[in-house]
Amino acid sequence: MLKRNSINVLFLVSILLVLRLTMFPESSLGIGEGKGGINLVPFYTMRDLLFHHSFSDFILNNIGNIILFLPFGFFLAMRFRKIDNLPKSFLVGMFFSVLIEIVQLFMPNRWTDIDDVLLNTLGTGIGYSLFKTLNYIKEV
Repeated sequence: MLKRNSINVLFLVSILLVLRLTMFPESSLGIGEGKGGINLVPFYTMRDLLFHHSFSDFILNNIGNIILFLPFGFFLAMRFRKIDNLPKSFLVGMFFSVLIEIVQLFMPNRWTDIDDVLLNTLGTGIGYSLFKTLNYIKEV
C-alpha cells in the first residue's frame, strides 16, 4: 500500500511540476512570458528558433519541452497498468499537453503552440519507454 501511495504522490508531483512551469513561468528558468499568441503550424517555432534565434534558445525550448514531460510519462507507465503500450502513452501525453495549450489561450502573455504539443507528447513517450525499459532490465 505504501508503494502504491508513493507512486500516486510521484505521479501527482509530475503533473504539478508541468502545471507550475507551463502556467506560471519564471524567466529565471528560461520560460519567460511573451507577447502571447498562437501557432498552429507544426515545426514553425522550432524552425524560427533554429534560424532566427540563438542555438541555446532552440535547445532550451525543444529539449526543455521534452524533459518537462519525461517524469509524467515515466510515472504514467508506473501508475496505470492499462496504459500498456507506447501509442496509449502518446495519446495521454498529447491530451494533457493540448489541455494546457487550450488553457494558455485564455491567459495573458502566454503562447499556445502546436510544437509544444509535439515535443511534450514525445517527452511523455520517452518517459514511458524509459520506465518500460528499466522494468524489463530489472526482470531479466
